[in-house]
Amino acid sequence: MRLRSIQIFLGLGCTFAFLALALRHVRVDAVRETLVNVRLLWIAAAILVYAANLALRAWRWQLILRTFMEVPYLGVARALLVGYGLNAIMPARLGELFRAEFCKNDFGLARSQALTSIVIERLFDGLTVVICLGIGLLLATTKMRLLQPLLDALAIAALLFGGGLIVLLALSGTLLSQLFGRFPGLVPRLALVEQGLRVLRTRRALVLAVFTAIIYVPDSLSLWLLIKAVGVGLGLAGTLVLVGAASLSTLIPSGPAFLGTLQFAYAVAMEFAGAPRELGIAAATLAQLVFFLPLALIGTGILVHGSGKFLFTLPAKSKSASRPADS
Repeated sequence: MRLRSIQIFLGLGCTFAFLALALRHVRVDAVRETLVNVRLLWIAAAILVYAANLALRAWRWQLILRTFMEVPYLGVARALLVGYGLNAIMPARLGELFRAEFCKNDFGLARSQALTSIVIERLFDGLTVVICLGIGLLLATTKMRLLQPLLDALAIAALLFGGGLIVLLALSGTLLSQLFGRFPGLVPRLALVEQGLRVLRTRRALVLAVFTAIIYVPDSLSLWLLIKAVGVGLGLAGTLVLVGAASLSTLIPSGPAFLGTLQFAYAVAMEFAGAPRELGIAAATLAQLVFFLPLALIGTGILVHGSGKFLFTLPAKSKSASRPADS
């Protein structure tokens, strides 16, 4: 209970802090006017491309899950929508825990297996986002004053995900078993984690890297279309910086739909591209309304309709007796 309260207060604190930073020197009436005059055709196109992006993400996750078991594509897509949808509602990406629980109850995957696959998925996303931001900044001709916050974000993200890759590669061997083998109760779960992480040492890792690069084509296009809806045409550098800044902002604890942190990231990216910060605030608000709100509703609907009250009363045994179920 205390941890949850800390998470809530931390999220709210970051929301208000980043909103204050984002709205500094911003005319709220200009943001409102931009939202009233958005071009609906561009928004519709952005939503369609965003849906294609999610479909590709489900396909990639299915490929990662094959390390453990074959899962039908529709089952993978439902679980992914649950996780992504609840991420848009809950702080600190707690939706991923619900995604793992959904996997356990819907197709019998152990929590440790599901969480390992999610960590691998997020690692590839993080590394790709760092590359996008790095290329965008490399192509930039912006003044150093505008580049510095983005360079700082790039350095922190590179250390975070680069270090994460090194750690996961080390753990993909027998290091986990050596460190915690003295605890017999953990041995079966550690074996599952090591099994999942070994994909990083195989050719499938290269396939996943290429697949992730493909995924970020519609991901970037959806953001470009969204910005187009508020009247700005971003170049390649601006689009890549927006993808990087927006994605990294979702790692910061915040309120529902990444309120505050997303506004700040979009405002900085728009300023980087030479556009008014007001347009960035408006575009971030649009993203929350047309991307994250529907995703949250769909994910919650699948969770409630598909698995009833499993979040509160966990079933005694898994659907797959051959798979160990984490407690």
